[in-house]
Amino acid sequence: MKIKEIITLLENQGDWVNRRFTRDHLLIGNDNTDIDKIMICWVPTYDIIQKAIDENYHFIICHENPFYLSSTNMHTAIIEGQNIKKQQLINHDITIYRCHDLWDVYPKYGVLDKWSETLHLSQDSDQKGFYRYYKNLNITTKELALHIKKHIALHGENGIEVIGNLDKNINTLVIGTGAITDVFQMADLGADACLVSDDGINNWVHTQWCMDHNIPLIVINHRTAENAGMVGLKDYLTSVLDNIDIKVFNNEYIIHHL
Repeated sequence: MKIKEIITLLENQGDWVNRRFTRDHLLIGNDNTDIDKIMICWVPTYDIIQKAIDENYHFIICHENPFYLSSTNMHTAIIEGQNIKKQQLINHDITIYRCHDLWDVYPKYGVLDKWSETLHLSQDSDQKGFYRYYKNLNITTKELALHIKKHIALHGENGIEVIGNLDKNINTLVIGTGAITDVFQMADLGADACLVSDDGINNWVHTQWCMDHNIPLIVINHRTAENAGMVGLKDYLTSVLDNIDIKVFNNEYIIHHL
């Protein structure tokens, strides 16, 4: 099967994706290449690319950008890092397609639904865009954080960060996908607490505002929130593609709590 047929399958879906302004693109390589196996990963780091080379994969579907930034106003170290990756990929005829905007909220298999499934929270929930909010939890911040910690262990995390009042009673928890964890939008959805990613907030704006408004933040690694969605992408593609071997390769983007 040609790579462009798989890309067309994905890009013919998702009426929520603005195809004229999207992150979902062929990033490098030749979409006319015939392939019989696909590597799926969160982001193609050096080690992931080396695995693709070692195991003879010529098509990678990733969720995040392997080339760090898109601007031309970059530190020389970033340009050098990009060039190392690009040369490896070109030398070994490896194509990368980024599937991000489609997959964040793809029903059942996508990032938000698979992340929600991972957490094993109340069935009393609603979704608005990239957010899901759980209602009537009636649990303290600390109890909620420990519950989440237990279930994210499956994805390699061995701890969790909490900012705010551990004893506050939480009825409504709002979660988002990856770095799309805007605390102001989450507060508008009635959040008593927010489950956010480490690069979805900053201390001088979001954390400060939440502390002023008594909204505890439970902070997890960006990769952890999206890892289950990569398995979901594999499951989806396996269900619609014949005779294609599809595997997920996990990134070692783990925060170690010592």
